[in-house]
Amino acid sequence: MQKMFNSLVMVLTLVFTMFTCSALAVEKFKISEYGGGHQIWFEAEDYDEQNPDKNDFYDVIDQGKAPKDAFDKVINRTGAPGGFVRWTFDIKKAGGKGGEWYFWGRVINSSNTSDFLLIDGHKGDKIPDLKGKGPFNFPEQNGQRAFEQSQGPPWMWGVNPPKEGHVKELKNGENTMYIFHRQGARSIFWDVFCWSDKRNYVLNDDDYKKAEQKTMLAVDLGQKLTTTWATLKNSS
Repeated sequence: MQKMFNSLVMVLTLVFTMFTCSALAVEKFKISEYGGGHQIWFEAEDYDEQNPDKNDFYDVIDQGKAPKDAFDKVINRTGAPGGFVRWTFDIKKAGGKGGEWYFWGRVINSSNTSDFLLIDGHKGDKIPDLKGKGPFNFPEQNGQRAFEQSQGPPWMWGVNPPKEGHVKELKNGENTMYIFHRQGARSIFWDVFCWSDKRNYVLNDDDYKKAEQKTMLAVDLGQKLTTTWATLKNSS
């Protein structure tokens, strides 16, 4: 009886730990293998952290108030100089491995207004001290600009071809990306983001719709619980 009680405590502890840790990565995402490569897609609003978390700089807009044909909620840039948004994603879940990857966004950016995109671990990307709300300054880092291209309306995938901050060296497994203020304006909207390891693959809405839906928590929880429970049964 004591062994069974101890086993139950261990399983419940594992479940609690994984629910707690799940906030550190994008939980809902899609994967695909278009163009002979690998892609991982996620909604812009499904970030790990927005700092400060008050929509002062990156406003989350409901789908009903977003520009026409948004897939879900969107992020609207306020234009205020400060803050950052962080996303953690796992390219291994898409079957990919470390190397050069290309970032795309489904965006509306009619005024060619850019921000900075940095990857933790990418050579040359200097992540600043993240305490406070900024504004964070990146002198001589125009090579890390994201969305430096006029797009839409309507929604468009870009930038095409990938350049500047849209080309990064990702590591195996989990990677963390940050977007920091550079310019910003209320005319800018972000809907869906994607990382692809195929430079010449050009994204489109139909491919996103058909990509395979995944949930980080469900995948990890199921695998780890199965393994843990089998181990506990064998040891009891």
